[in-house]
Amino acid sequence: MNRYRPKKAPLLAGMAGLILILLMIRYNFFGLIVYLIVFMIRPGETYPILDTIRLELILGALLVFVTLLKNKHRYGSFTVPDSRLNKDFLLLIGAMCLSLTFSACKDCTITSIVNMLKLGIFYLLIILQLDSRKRWEAFLWIFFIINAITAIDIVYGFYHGQAVFNQGLNRAEGGSSIMDNFNSLAITMNTLIPFTYYLFLYYKISWKKVLMGLMMVLFFWTMILTGSRGGLVGFLAILGFIWWQSRHKLVMGMALVFFLVGGWMNLGEESKARYSSILDDNLDASSENRVKAWKDGLELFVTHPLTGVGAGAFAWARVERFGAYLQPHNLYIQVLTELGFIGTFVFIMLMTDIFKINRRIIKIVQTRGSPNALLEPFASATIISCLSLLVTGMFAHSAYRYTWYLLAALTVVSQQFARKEPGESAAVPEEMEIAKRAESPPDD
Repeated sequence: MNRYRPKKAPLLAGMAGLILILLMIRYNFFGLIVYLIVFMIRPGETYPILDTIRLELILGALLVFVTLLKNKHRYGSFTVPDSRLNKDFLLLIGAMCLSLTFSACKDCTITSIVNMLKLGIFYLLIILQLDSRKRWEAFLWIFFIINAITAIDIVYGFYHGQAVFNQGLNRAEGGSSIMDNFNSLAITMNTLIPFTYYLFLYYKISWKKVLMGLMMVLFFWTMILTGSRGGLVGFLAILGFIWWQSRHKLVMGMALVFFLVGGWMNLGEESKARYSSILDDNLDASSENRVKAWKDGLELFVTHPLTGVGAGAFAWARVERFGAYLQPHNLYIQVLTELGFIGTFVFIMLMTDIFKINRRIIKIVQTRGSPNALLEPFASATIISCLSLLVTGMFAHSAYRYTWYLLAALTVVSQQFARKEPGESAAVPEEMEIAKRAESPPDD
């Protein structure tokens, strides 16, 4: 008589998965890091079954629920760090839900809302679990290393037959939806460069300084390989902002001039031709189509000025009205058209508060001797990274891009640490109670 024998591989995989989930529930920070890896790598795009079961959403919701329960047991209530950014984020989700009313593509808007809810889960996990400076710094390093590994893979692929020939030159592109085209990849690299630059200057420990320097070069070169004109404009904006914040503007200006001249001389002829077209008065077909989309977007905005044509529904609304499919390729047109006046006002509030809070952090944290000294370079990098997103927003529809909300969450965490500085001792009792979380040792 033949007995049924279960296959070992699925059984072992199931047991390993169960053990991993139990470890994530038991150790909060470990769970956050696993979720970060899942969020950045997007395994559901490689294995569709994981996308069907909504791995990110279920896993994140489980971790948030467990974290809140632990906080309830630890503090006696469901504590969430207080910040205006939390309210801004909730209002933005509300504006997206409101845009569903007149959405030209209900499914598109629902998908955008679900994706934003995933970001909301990630946002909550960050502000709830990064309750010590060591965890906060470790999270930053892991985030940079994940992006560095991705960039190495992209650069390696570029030089080993995986480059994509597009618009007259070979170009590098990403392999997942988090950076699924040339411009998205370039923007991702640009948002990382300010952090590696300021942390390179901050760290005195040799291996940390060397790693930050290497990652800065890697992110810059990956951006160049994309051939993205918008990416180059964003990078030049970053250099301009760094120069503006520099205390030694003459020396920094000269260094930047030598860097730009040397970099230009070492570019290939195809890349030079591509980037030179930025200054060309005659628009190519790609640029002309984008300008038409911007004009059409303004007309679409007039049709539903309060709530917009629906989050993520720009292209379908344009097809219905003008018979042409193209995404807005512009942050400002995207927000105004898709979310209307209400969503635009909320988005501006969110951006303004990110800048205000980080400027406040820079003023609070004055010296390297402060235990919170790392907050200063982080806040400076956050400001410049967001400014670069606003500049590249002229060429990219990036309103729902994860970077905005990741930086907002990390800003909330930084804000809690900064409130413990001597100059902030006048904080209200509720804020001080929440800030104590950063000092108390973690459970695990």
